[in-house]
Amino acid sequence: MKRRSVGFAVVLVALVLGAYSGASDLAEVTTTTLEPTTTVEAADPPTQVSPDVLDELIAQASSFEEVAIWGGTANGITFDAPSQLAVDAESSIFVTDYQGGHLRKFAPDGTLLFEVAGNGFDPGNLRNPTGVTVASDGSIFVSESGNNRITAFNADGSFREVFSGPGTDPGQFRSARGIAASDENELFVADFGNHRVQVFTTDGGFVRTWGEVGTGPGQFNGPNGLQIGPAGHVWVVDNGNERVQVFNQQGELLRSYDEVGTAPEIISLNSEGEFYVSSPWGDNRVRHFSPDGELLGTVGLSATPEELRRMSPDDRATIEAMSTLQGPHGTATDAAGAVYLADSANGIVRKFVPVDR
Repeated sequence: MKRRSVGFAVVLVALVLGAYSGASDLAEVTTTTLEPTTTVEAADPPTQVSPDVLDELIAQASSFEEVAIWGGTANGITFDAPSQLAVDAESSIFVTDYQGGHLRKFAPDGTLLFEVAGNGFDPGNLRNPTGVTVASDGSIFVSESGNNRITAFNADGSFREVFSGPGTDPGQFRSARGIAASDENELFVADFGNHRVQVFTTDGGFVRTWGEVGTGPGQFNGPNGLQIGPAGHVWVVDNGNERVQVFNQQGELLRSYDEVGTAPEIISLNSEGEFYVSSPWGDNRVRHFSPDGELLGTVGLSATPEELRRMSPDDRATIEAMSTLQGPHGTATDAAGAVYLADSANGIVRKFVPVDR
């Protein structure tokens, strides 16, 4: 908003010359000052209302239909802030709760199969879990940004071990984020604060690392989401650089995708190589891309504050009455193409299915 100053001072000087009597006298000098400087606020230009905003948002989200919601008033499940998701070979769904420190396993119909509770520092507890993955033997691995470690569980949810810890040395973390298990039973973890990817064996042995802070190819500015695609490549969301970089499992950069959203955080891929990128706080979107990076649409309906301002009052009331996303985080897909989405600020998990499959 611009500010304009419109005050000024006027000085009135009266010089009264006395009668000439062989000498001149300087009479009284009078100074008059108007009111002090006044600041007037210039109004912001009015927001241009567009009748097409709502229709465009609905069209972008039209490729998926929502078929189920878990949490809230459904299923008897209460999420504080569901954050990350994973799907195993049996299409069971694993959900971490960032605020509550929970790990839950669900059947595809939403039935709760087990829950690991406890928000704390002790082994077996979870503090700010930020990633979850399932290895080929059914073992479950959870990355914790709060404890800067990896916690391993057996397939039945029983605690197995923890490894790593805070620091900058190889094998240590400054905010462990996305995690994925390869077919070769290696764990790939995004080390957000150290700007690198670290690789471990599934029993916690450090293997290798790559990356450094920067904006160049293969560098990172806060790597966050991480997944292994159907070809075995490692996909990393480079949050601060607003891109997705794709590597082979030795850390060689293969390609990069720009324009994936504002402050992107999380990524998942389906069996066809299509990928989904969440921008929970940047622009409140989950974008759906083709394998070559073409934007195909969005998953779920959402709007930014700017888009809401551009709507007519009637359209704004319409979308506010609809079930819209608020801070969408992790996504995961099953073998049938369904997309599960952690709607974090709403405290629910949503299930979508493609409308054309």
